[in-house]
This record gives sequence, structure tokens and C-alpha cells, in this order.
Amino acid sequence: MPRNYNTDEMTPNTEKDSPVAVATERKLLRGGWQQVDALKSTDSNYAQRLKVSEDVQVIKFIEDEPYAAWHQHWVERDGQKSFVCIRELEERGCPICELGNRPSQRVAFNVLLMSVGGPSVLRSLEIGPRVVDQLRNLNKAPQTGPLTKHYWAISRTGKGATTSYNLQVIRERDIAEEWKIEPLSETVLAKHKEEKYDSSIIKVPTYAELLAIASEDLGK
Repeated sequence: MPRNYNTDEMTPNTEKDSPVAVATERKLLRGGWQQVDALKSTDSNYAQRLKVSEDVQVIKFIEDEPYAAWHQHWVERDGQKSFVCIRELEERGCPICELGNRPSQRVAFNVLLMSVGGPSVLRSLEIGPRVVDQLRNLNKAPQTGPLTKHYWAISRTGKGATTSYNLQVIRERDIAEEWKIEPLSETVLAKHKEEKYDSSIIKVPTYAELLAIASEDLGK
């Protein structure tokens, strides 16, 4: 890497070349898929969802309550399939509801996805009513709550109506030794809280947009 020189004296810029500055630079330009995901999250106008699978992932809640809750339609079609239900907003009702498509409840939490040796990444944990009740109980219980107190190992089993989420408490004192993940500093947590999602990131369709989807479905 070329060295930076002071143009007046042609001497090395020691502030720029200090070990701290070089380490910061390397951190900014680090590689790996987790870094790609971190950049993607900051550049996107949409919430990046946490894809919960059978593989265990470590997360950190940055709020004890969800940032949004809504009813959502799922429509089998090409392109976008999920749509926020507008029956509570629109006097004319919801065109998708009128097709007999019953919406489901969705609730979203701000969480950080952790990884070994990589940066924490902001994600939206979107879940249904059964898991919400599970999280509510965990948040209230003195042994596990509030949600932001600990780290969590999360995974899922089953599909569709048989899906269940597995949540295991990871205490901060154990995360480095047992999971090989560095605990988050207060500075990093504060930075993520400034970037956290709110309800404005969820697109609410217009009546005309949903009517077009409904008409498309009826035209098949």
C-alpha cells in the first residue's frame, strides 16, 4: 500500500500510518460474506429479514418490544407474494380480503445477527403469533428477560403450521468462551440502535395496487 506523505516536508504522515489507523482501515475494508451483508443492510430501503433455519444462529435483541405489527396476505403469483393488509386503513376494505384470502399476523423485532470473527449485522426478525407469545413470556420471566439482557441462539424445525422456533439464552459471560463470538461493546450497540428499523420501512400498498393484484388473480 502506498505511504501517505506530508507534501510540505515529504515525511511520512505518522498519524495516517499509525497502527490504530491502519487497523481501522483494515476493519473498514474487511472481506467475507458477513461484511457484504452489512453493506447490503445499510444500502437497502427495505428491512433485511433474518432467515431462521434449522442451523443455529446467534442473535442479540436491541429492543425489548417489536418495532412493527401488522396483518399480511400471501398470494401465490409471480413476483411479490406478500402484501400488507389495509382493511383497517381503507374504508373500502381490502381487495385481497374480498377474495377470501385471510391475512396472518406478523410481528417484527430489531435483532443483530452475530458471527465468529465478523461484524454484527442488523436484521428484522419477523414472526407469527405463536412465537410472539413465546417471546413475550421470555421477556417477562426474571430468569430470561428482558430480551435485550442476553444473547440468543435461534433455530427452527418443521414447516408451515408445524413450524416451531427454538430459543436458547446465551449469557454474555459465555458467548466468547462457548460460542467464540466477541460480546458487543456499548459503542457498537449504540451505533446499531441509530440504524434500527421502524415501521416506516414496511411498504403499505394502496387500494389500487391491491385491487390490481386481486383482478390479476380473478383473471386466471
